[in-house]
Amino acid sequence: MKIRNKTMLLLGVTFIILFAFLFLATEQIVEISFSRLEENEVSTNVARASNALDAKIQKLGSNAYDYGVWADTFYFVQGENEGYINETLFPSILANLGTNMMLFYDSSNKLYYATGVDIESGEEKNISSSILDHFSTNAILFSHSEKQITGIINSPEGLLLIASNPIKKNSGDGPTVGTIIFARYLDTAVIEELEEQTQLSLDIQKFNEKSASVDPEKLSSILGENNNLYINPQNETSIVGTTVLSDVNGNPVLILDVDMERNTYQQGRSTLKYVFAVILIMGILCGIVLMILLDRLLLDRLSFLSKNLTDITKKGSLSSRVDMDGDDELKDLANNINYMLESLENNELEFQQAENENKKRMETVLSSIICGTLLIDAETQIITDVNPTATEIIGLPKENIVGSAYSDFIPPLKKGVDAFLYQGMTINKCESILINADGKEIPIFRSVVPVHLFDKMYFVESFVDMARIKEAEEALIDAKITAEAANRAKSDFLATMSHELRTPLNSIIGFSDMILDGAVVDPDKQKKYVGNISASGKHLLSLINNILDLSKIEAGKMDMHCELFGVYTTIDEVKQLVSPLADKKGIKIEFIKDESLEIIYADRLRFKQILFNLVSNAIKFTHPGGKITISATKALDKARFSVEDTGIGISEEDKSKLFQPFVQLDSATTRKHEGTGLGLSLVKRFVEIQNGSIWVESELGKGTKFTFELPLRPISEERTAIEQEISAPAETIQQVTKTNTQRSQTLEHASSKVDGPLILVVEDDTLSRELLEVTLRDEGYRVASAKNGKEALELAGKMKPFAIILDIMMPGMDGWEVLKHLKDNKQTHNIPVIIASVIEKSELGVIWRSVEHFVKPVQKERLFAALERFKDESSKAVLSVLVVDDERNAVELIASMLAEEGINVLPAYGGQEAIDIAFEQHPDVILLDLMMPEISGFDVITALKASTETIDIPIIICTAKDLDPTDMSSLNENVFSIMHKGMFNREKLLNFIKNIESSKPDKDHPVNSRKEACV
Repeated sequence: MKIRNKTMLLLGVTFIILFAFLFLATEQIVEISFSRLEENEVSTNVARASNALDAKIQKLGSNAYDYGVWADTFYFVQGENEGYINETLFPSILANLGTNMMLFYDSSNKLYYATGVDIESGEEKNISSSILDHFSTNAILFSHSEKQITGIINSPEGLLLIASNPIKKNSGDGPTVGTIIFARYLDTAVIEELEEQTQLSLDIQKFNEKSASVDPEKLSSILGENNNLYINPQNETSIVGTTVLSDVNGNPVLILDVDMERNTYQQGRSTLKYVFAVILIMGILCGIVLMILLDRLLLDRLSFLSKNLTDITKKGSLSSRVDMDGDDELKDLANNINYMLESLENNELEFQQAENENKKRMETVLSSIICGTLLIDAETQIITDVNPTATEIIGLPKENIVGSAYSDFIPPLKKGVDAFLYQGMTINKCESILINADGKEIPIFRSVVPVHLFDKMYFVESFVDMARIKEAEEALIDAKITAEAANRAKSDFLATMSHELRTPLNSIIGFSDMILDGAVVDPDKQKKYVGNISASGKHLLSLINNILDLSKIEAGKMDMHCELFGVYTTIDEVKQLVSPLADKKGIKIEFIKDESLEIIYADRLRFKQILFNLVSNAIKFTHPGGKITISATKALDKARFSVEDTGIGISEEDKSKLFQPFVQLDSATTRKHEGTGLGLSLVKRFVEIQNGSIWVESELGKGTKFTFELPLRPISEERTAIEQEISAPAETIQQVTKTNTQRSQTLEHASSKVDGPLILVVEDDTLSRELLEVTLRDEGYRVASAKNGKEALELAGKMKPFAIILDIMMPGMDGWEVLKHLKDNKQTHNIPVIIASVIEKSELGVIWRSVEHFVKPVQKERLFAALERFKDESSKAVLSVLVVDDERNAVELIASMLAEEGINVLPAYGGQEAIDIAFEQHPDVILLDLMMPEISGFDVITALKASTETIDIPIIICTAKDLDPTDMSSLNENVFSIMHKGMFNREKLLNFIKNIESSKPDKDHPVNSRKEACV
């Protein structure tokens, strides 16, 4: 603790002790003084209350005396004044005298006459026999012959103020003929009169030592005091003084309590607070003055001296000096310090000169050594010098190495013991490790030698980097391991692929040879064998496609076509594909879906392939009668899908092999389940390439659950500029003259008798072209063919075919260039183009608006399905418009405008009806009113834009509502145009619809038609 803090603490403790002592002494003196004043005040007020009660009794005695010496009373007691009662003793007189009863006794102490009255009501009241008996037995009331008796008695009916006076003829001497007694109840009225008279709060109760309401301690205290007074403080604001009054016999008869406010006490407490405040303020002021003086005269100078020494220590400069004013002990101390600094500075200079000379010699020696060398202080084990070779090996500059512990770079050979110390300071040569700047361990061969330099022990540690030797050895070992692994992988791949390729090829060759040799005559068997050939070929094609997909992913050339699409529509398609397989084994497929999950962002085709592979696997490994559960849920910003089965399950050991290509868990030669081992490997790569993840949960014998997640929305992807690949300007197509003798026969076959739509086949391979021609003619299509791009462009412009089947890889002008020119030409712009090629690069097809892309060999069913779809779409020539308004007249008006132009009008008279029609019939345009009951136009827009089925339908708002900026902002994002009722005519309305029709995207475009872009 600093001296300043110690001084402050000492003064503070001293002040607190003195203040506490002074305050306690003052409190005792003030409290004793004011307690005495309070006792005097209580005693005075109790005496006042007692005197007021005595005055009441004396007044009663005065009345008794007046009647006792009255001659009429004298004669009345002797029976000589019969009118005395009627003239003197009526109730109002007694009430005015303030007495409840008046009793007349004769000389033999027998009751002669008694009367009573209720003072409050003024009515006559009978005196009870118990009171009369009590008076008769109280001899003291009749024992006086000369003097009056006054006081209090305790009657059966309560406390009474009583006055007894002898009856005489006059105030002089004379015979006593009886006794007159005046009595009044000591009731609430009397107490209230006393309180009003004394301005005190009084309480009177009977004296009874055995009463539970009387505090025995209080009674003993009162009776034991000489002044017959007991003072009892109730709280901070109230105090009670108590005294005991005696009856006419001198016995305690009642307790009188006087309740007062403690004004004197409160004044004393207030005085004590003022005294406390004055003492505190004076103490604080004295402390402040004392601290200021101490600071200026002593503490500030000590702090200045300490600060100077601290600065000198931090700077490490011995040339600094302490400057101190004054002429006292502190000044002498500063002079002594300056002298010591000067001596140290001189010694330091001499030492530095000698050390610099030794360092130069040491640096010369170290720099000439070709191996890494460290100079280490033997006592502190700190590196004091290092040569350039060592800095290069460690990877740090010299200034970062010097000053560090040697163990930071070369760990000890034995824990807790340095290598050179452990060897007893002898030369030590051994292999060890060195930790460089990157934390990498470098193997070294080290040598440690103890030396004496500057009268001090050092160690010179030299080391040679053995990392290159170690790296060469490790590289050889790694190369050997890699080669062995590659050899095993190659063997496994060849073994697996030879089996998988030879099996379908053997079937194809075997059945083909049998048919070609004529060994099979039966048509049914021929059909069966051809079916076997077809199935084997499809299996072989699927295997090749899987291998190609895997190789593309490994090479980073797999193209994904991510889009927003409806989840459950795609899942339903997968269910339709796998249901026959499940039904064949009696397996139940259950589907659990999350209503909040509608669309995801992914490659729709790869998503189907992922789900199909997982479900197919589940069917394959599930026993007949089992169950498969497909679930789709929403997990934060991702869609989570799972396929759970009740099949054979997977062991913990086999889980690590699940997603490896060409690996099957049932790898024995007698395995029960077929497959190439590529399915799950492709699933994992398809999921991960779409920014998703996949995992598996399984228990052997109980089933397996595969779960994968895909993003709900695009993460950061933007479609790469595919146009760059075709941005080079295409060569101008020269007009093909009719004299071109090298052109192949491309017109429709002369023997064709069909009258179906004309299909133009563009294919340079003769066999492939012939196969497509035969296939199309058998289905009733007319066919024309071209073997190169130039012929295809000429025939397309001349014949206007219904559709074009286009190969991509052709000599001269390839298919992409042909497709570009077809779509740039107004005459051929709307002709649907189907790409049939061995490549899958379909982005260019999307850009030039091809409607389908098939990978050879083309599947006949898919080709005919696409052509039939073109037929259906081409037959829809009438434009349909949905008119929505709750006013029928408005709907009829617009319908009449549109009907004249041959437009099909779909009327709707409410919001819900409009939504239903839009989802069922998919109109080309919607005319929508905003102000409708129940479901408004805004609600209709929200419902249609939330569904992938209706999100692209153009909407024209037709309303009489004045739209505010908020409404306009919301509508501008979701509608094509806004018209106000009464402000448009037939021509304007038709122009709007024509503009929409001309600006709508090409329905043949795969993205807009929401069909698959690749099959």
